Amino acid sequence: MTRFEARGKACGALLLSLLLAACATQPEGKIVPATQATASAKPAPAPSDEDNDANAQRVLRALSLIQAKKPAEALPLAQQAVVEYEKRYRESGVISFSSRSLVETLAYLGQAASANTPAKVHGPWFGLAYFTQGFALVDLHRIPEARQAFDAAILLSPQNSKYLSERGNIDALEKNWRASFDRFKQALDAAQLSPEQVKTSETTRALRGMAFAEVELGDLDAAKALHERALALDPTNAMSRSELRYIERLQQRAPKVRAPDEEARPKERTA
Repeated sequence: MTRFEARGKACGALLLSLLLAACATQPEGKIVPATQATASAKPAPAPSDEDNDANAQRVLRALSLIQAKKPAEALPLAQQAVVEYEKRYRESGVISFSSRSLVETLAYLGQAASANTPAKVHGPWFGLAYFTQGFALVDLHRIPEARQAFDAAILLSPQNSKYLSERGNIDALEKNWRASFDRFKQALDAAQLSPEQVKTSETTRALRGMAFAEVELGDLDAAKALHERALALDPTNAMSRSELRYIERLQQRAPKVRAPDEEARPKERTA
């Protein structure tokens, strides 16, 4: 598949967006009974001590190495951070969440209340460690392991649009187009809770992922409409503009016919 763009630029955008999101108001790690979950949530001081600990620095270093196209060096750092966070935070009988904002925290505690299960919400680094591990594994072409890492990140951060989009990207790599569309749709819904600094980028990323899947599923009109929605939010987005030109060529040549996989088209890894 020829979709995925050069990683240097993509990882630069990814690192910036993740750092912005991590700097958003963070929750304080706290166990609350499910029946009191939403009432007990409150913001923690920012930045938190978690931002400055050794594990957070490992994650940041791993992201920098991925940006420098050194995923093999990044992977052990991310893996070490995952192991340490699991030791520190995982508790029997308690649902662990990793949140980047108070809004996400309230959503997770509400989810725990619905399940009548105690929950503890931590800052963004626990989930980000798994996500970084998955990102490095994709670069190393270890897709099944990357899928597992992203799934673990999503269990910790089920309303994180960035994580959901990257999981949809895995489905696209494996040409599971319906699953990819559904995952990107989840990412679009979750983007309503995204921090303001990254809300537009995460929303448009989800829309582009849905559109790409729609092309492969044969619905060019739906794909076009999704890219137009993305451009309404970000008129300068080159990826959606290029993809719209590609869709127009397909429609002129053979309307309603599914695009063959061999067609040249814009490449995208993440945004």
